[in-house]
Amino acid sequence: MFEYYVMVIFATVLYSVQFVFTKCYQKEKGASFFYSTIFSALTCLFAVPFFLILNKGKLEFTWFSFWIACLFAIDCILCAVFSAKTLAKANLSVYSLFLMMGGMLLPFFYGLATGDQLTPLKGVAVACVLLAMVFTLKKEEEKKMDFGTVACFVLIFVTNGLTGVLTYVHQHSVLETVSSSGFLFLCNLVQFILSGLIVGGFICMGSEKKSTVFKAKQTQSEMRDSAVKKSWLIAIFSSVGYTLVHSIAMLCTTVTAKYVEAGVQFTIITGGCMVMSALLGLLFGEKVTKKTLVSLLFAVM
Repeated sequence: MFEYYVMVIFATVLYSVQFVFTKCYQKEKGASFFYSTIFSALTCLFAVPFFLILNKGKLEFTWFSFWIACLFAIDCILCAVFSAKTLAKANLSVYSLFLMMGGMLLPFFYGLATGDQLTPLKGVAVACVLLAMVFTLKKEEEKKMDFGTVACFVLIFVTNGLTGVLTYVHQHSVLETVSSSGFLFLCNLVQFILSGLIVGGFICMGSEKKSTVFKAKQTQSEMRDSAVKKSWLIAIFSSVGYTLVHSIAMLCTTVTAKYVEAGVQFTIITGGCMVMSALLGLLFGEKVTKKTLVSLLFAVM
């Protein structure tokens, strides 16, 4: 069992690093639905061959795995869109807090509903993470949060939590399923197709919203061609970096879902990501205050 806990901790580090790549892309391309969907398509474009190679070129398919993969893909696209909008309004540490809290609590309660035991230590662990959240939120008291910001927080909480629930459902199903790498290949393939269709639809429709964003970028391209090329290089690099760390983390999470209870697995990931994201936030000029340190203490506990 020890090796599975090591995999969970390794996944925690990778999940934290992925926030940096997400933030870098958002800083370059903004938080529009159009560019968020491009990010979703780009990450899957690189993830599909990654998981195909990992699965030794073997294509696996069952209808149950396919339909779970479809739900997973839709959920991931929504999470990517609302993540970009949230990052445009909040610090990396606060963003990761809501994202990972959903990733912990929804699978945690789903696990309890399907047979996992609620032990005193699990209860203490959840309480510590909730206390960490309270102290983290106090850092943002000076900022007024409008309805749109609150809605984005709620939506990333729910969508990221659902990815954990869907993974848990697939891995613990009594129905015929594909392997862990085969399932992630299916998820990314479906997500790539859906994201591509959405981006293609925006371009073909030439909607006012899309035109405003896209033509503005074209104008920038004409005026500062080298700067725009650099911006796209950073965006693509961010997409590739995100793909590598997220894909490996997802593989570790999917594999260990069979051996580590959801309440344990996602509590470790959430607490660890809180610590890592606060430290990584320093890269973007975010300060580590006394309240941050108290928050980290509870997260580590």
